[in-house]
Amino acid sequence: MTFSLLFFAAGLTTFAASFILWRDALSRHAAPGQQPSNPITALLFVAIGLNIWAIHLMDSFTAGGINFTLATGVAVATLIVQGIYIIGVMRHGIRGLGLFLLPATVIPLLLIPFLPEAHTPNWVHTSSLLETSHLLISLLAYAVLTLAAFHAVMQIMLDRALKKKRMTILMQALPSLFDIERHMIAQVKVATILIAISILSGLTWQWVEYQHFAILNHKVLLALFSLGVLVLLLIKRYRSDWPTRIVSRTVIAAYILLMLAYFGVKLVQSWIS
Repeated sequence: MTFSLLFFAAGLTTFAASFILWRDALSRHAAPGQQPSNPITALLFVAIGLNIWAIHLMDSFTAGGINFTLATGVAVATLIVQGIYIIGVMRHGIRGLGLFLLPATVIPLLLIPFLPEAHTPNWVHTSSLLETSHLLISLLAYAVLTLAAFHAVMQIMLDRALKKKRMTILMQALPSLFDIERHMIAQVKVATILIAISILSGLTWQWVEYQHFAILNHKVLLALFSLGVLVLLLIKRYRSDWPTRIVSRTVIAAYILLMLAYFGVKLVQSWIS
């Protein structure tokens, strides 16, 4: 199908941007923030355009609502992640986050055509503005927490390198620990608010549509667990009770819970059935 080729092209274009970023970081011995971002920005704009075109061809957005397949959800989440990143590129220049984030966004773009139910238009069909808003807020929360999780990975790697005094070229290309933690905590705060709004909007939609709450649904429970972990993290960090390594690992744990809530369980069920 045409949209499959577009997702594949978007993946290859993102891979090209990743290659340029890694090549410059390793060959010039300079931090990504000091490198020209024009080629990478241009390639990311092309990848985002191809992604949007592919989503459009999948007839995801209709007059009656949104047809959300697993492929649509992954595509929109990847689109939001790349969109947020490119805003950072244009405002602050290329940062070390792209060394890990861009290659990671290549994988879903290449795998989308092969996902279960990728070609089925009725996995979730929204029928109201409230339900549509709930889905979009959920994907935005997932995208922001994805960025926080990548910052957490960078923080763990850089912290270990500093303690072992093994500052390789890759480690030197990363931002400072202070900058990593500052961005990560800011993203965690935004993600926490978005997840809370997502849960409330989802429960509100359930009540309006069905006059009851499905609290014991795996998606709701996992999202609540993820929200609880993030709230605990922010409280502990405000009180300075947790060291850096625990904070970063907690962010990753919350991200895994949210990923299971939005994609993981549905993906496993699709493969089993």
